[in-house]
Parts: sequence; structure tokens; C-alpha cells
Amino acid sequence: MIKAKVKLLRDVTYYRLEDDINDFLSTIDIRQIIKTEYSTCSEHYSVLIYYVNFEDIRDAKLDNILDIE
Repeated sequence: MIKAKVKLLRDVTYYRLEDDINDFLSTIDIRQIIKTEYSTCSEHYSVLIYYVNFEDIRDAKLDNILDIE
């Protein structure tokens, strides 16, 4: 079973949020990302990143290989 995770990043300034996003993205593989969303509310900026664990991706690939054989 593949389970999604969510990372919520919030900050008051756009530039600090950008740094936070880049720091998080450097910890995962881009293929793990499912979807991204962002919002602004007066002075606050927030970003949601939906992603899967790398182990889940490996399991999915193994399942696909096993289905082919």
C-alpha cells in the first residue's frame, strides 16, 4: 500500500518560505512529489507538499515488475 504524506510550510515572508521549501526539497527526490498547493492570507504564506516515501515508490515498482511476469 502506498501512503501519501503532507508537508506544511508557513512563514510571514516569501523569501524565508522559499528557503524553507528549498531546504525540504533537498531532502527528497522530485519523483516523490504528488501535488503542491499554496495560499496567501494577508501577511502569511503557506505551501502544502504531498509526497510519498521512497520505500513506497520502490514497492510500487516491484509490484509492477511482478505483475508483468
